[in-house]
Amino acid sequence: MLLVLALLGCTAAAFAVTEGLKLEKSPITNTIVDKVVAPDSSTNAIAAISFTLRKRDRLTVEIVNGNGDVIRTLARSKQAEPGTQQFKWNGRDDSGRVAPDGVYKPRVHLAREHRTIALPNSIRMDATPPLIKLVSVRPLVFSPDGDFLRDFVRIRYQTNEKAQAILYVDGDRRTLVNRLVRAGKLDWGYKAARGLRPGLHRLRLRAIDAAGNLSNPTRAVVVRVRYIEVRPHVLRVHTGARFGFRVVTDSKRYSWHLGARNGTKRQRLLILRAGDPGTYHLVVAANGHVSRALVVVSP
Repeated sequence: MLLVLALLGCTAAAFAVTEGLKLEKSPITNTIVDKVVAPDSSTNAIAAISFTLRKRDRLTVEIVNGNGDVIRTLARSKQAEPGTQQFKWNGRDDSGRVAPDGVYKPRVHLAREHRTIALPNSIRMDATPPLIKLVSVRPLVFSPDGDFLRDFVRIRYQTNEKAQAILYVDGDRRTLVNRLVRAGKLDWGYKAARGLRPGLHRLRLRAIDAAGNLSNPTRAVVVRVRYIEVRPHVLRVHTGARFGFRVVTDSKRYSWHLGARNGTKRQRLLILRAGDPGTYHLVVAANGHVSRALVVVSP
């Protein structure tokens, strides 16, 4: 009977200790940890770690991998007063090398408390840039002038992970696809390409993933911006002779001006008759864009 009472007493004492531990407040609270780190990115190069310390203590703060191995020590036996504690991890190990992709956690050792606490917040390490491939670019000749005819070029692409596509024109960044997708399209033209000079332009894409890693550029595709063109640029004719210019444009109608004469046309072949001897400038225009040619009339 005495043995039973002793066992009951020990059980009750152990239960009381356990319940007391449960009610004891954690020495660390208000934990905030960034979810991702990408050392070479422009947006997530650093993972911030912060928490509130309830009592004065000496802290050792480490980054551990999924096996519990320490790969980086952020602080060792640092004297810390009660309050907010802040640390930063740049995704590298103690030797300065970029840590392998994977999931890591901050771990805090409290010397006075004789406790080691693994923070529940995970940090995803992502140092691998995405891959992007151009699938198609159509049409290769377009005119971003707002007439709803060949106003834009459509670029289709694929990536090896969900990412945003960035368009570069002649080496300059022009536009960004906001959605994170593995396959998508980008329509670039009127408004975005307004004011782009006529002629050849080189298009490339790069991809940026959710972690902020930037891919290498794709191969370049050359497209041509053509608003209106008149061919040939110089024509020599005799007085009274009929002559013609080819007008290349996506517009349904264009205007022309030669000397004192002018008019509008739909036909792509502009036929005129030479007047008095002299040198004349032919000007054709459509949607605010012009092209010029020279007409030399001899007797």
